[in-house]
Amino acid sequence: MSSSTRLLLLSASVLTAACQPKAKAPTPTASAATGVAATVEGTTITLAEVDERAKDRLLRVRQQEYEARKQALDELVAERLLENEAKGRGLSVEQLLRDEVDRQLPGVDARQVALLYEKNRQAFGNRPRAEAETEITRIVRERARESYRQAFAERLRQKAQVAVSLEPPRSQVIVPASEPTLGPDEARIKIVAFADYQCPYCQRAQGVIDQVLKTYGGRVQLVHRDFPLDGHGQAFLAARAARCAGEQGKFWDYHRSLMLERGDMTDPDLQKRAKGLKLDLGSFNACLGSDRHDAAIRAGLEAGQQLGVNSTPSFFVNGQMLVGARPFEDFREVIDAELRRAS
Repeated sequence: MSSSTRLLLLSASVLTAACQPKAKAPTPTASAATGVAATVEGTTITLAEVDERAKDRLLRVRQQEYEARKQALDELVAERLLENEAKGRGLSVEQLLRDEVDRQLPGVDARQVALLYEKNRQAFGNRPRAEAETEITRIVRERARESYRQAFAERLRQKAQVAVSLEPPRSQVIVPASEPTLGPDEARIKIVAFADYQCPYCQRAQGVIDQVLKTYGGRVQLVHRDFPLDGHGQAFLAARAARCAGEQGKFWDYHRSLMLERGDMTDPDLQKRAKGLKLDLGSFNACLGSDRHDAAIRAGLEAGQQLGVNSTPSFFVNGQMLVGARPFEDFREVIDAELRRAS
């Protein structure tokens, strides 16, 4: 089977996705590095200048490095726990997995296989249907086995003593007091979200953010910062509209409308949303036609660039960066760790 076919069949899995902007020059910031990186016709280029120019790219590299290490660490912890559990039961790891995973797997539903075949039949070309369905059955079973294995590893981890010392990179995220917030100022967890209203991945992430706020209640504060991308022609105007709704106490209602309800975000669409929220349309339209919120919107864009943001949505959870439409479990892992750290 081709790799494209496999990707089609695995499309139900959660993927980290984000909207990307056009390439931009990095925003220079101060650096503590010293030393000479190059000499050009008698003049020097210092490491401080290099780091200043590359600051946003270096932040992303450090985040990627941490995520790679964390994934490897999680794999090693899971392997160590499996080995210890197998040893405690007098079994080999293979025997343990056979008992706790393979023998627990349900049979593959033939209807699911048939449905997957119909959705992806073009990817199989002229291969006989029976052969294709055999391949689909194998892939479905592999996915189920991996899911059961991860669940078993998580159960082992929950009952074990695992102390993780690997520290994530943190950024100091300074937010103006005027930015829209949800949740108490004294919350132990502060999530700063850089978002673009035209980004489909921001829209997809809204449900997860709602789940986070519902789960953690007063322990979390959400802060919105605008990050309209160049390629999204209506994103800036939509950001302005949300802030205009905020003048009438309806920022978050309008924000959710933009994230969860489809529309082209042209003037008529934005006005229709305002009417649906029973805003004073005269005041709303006057605000929408003005530029009084533009400086705040651009400030969010500039602040995000200085923090290494180059796609949306990007979240900073107590300074830890999470990029893309991440599943709830990713937020829960970081938040729970931060709450344990705070206590």
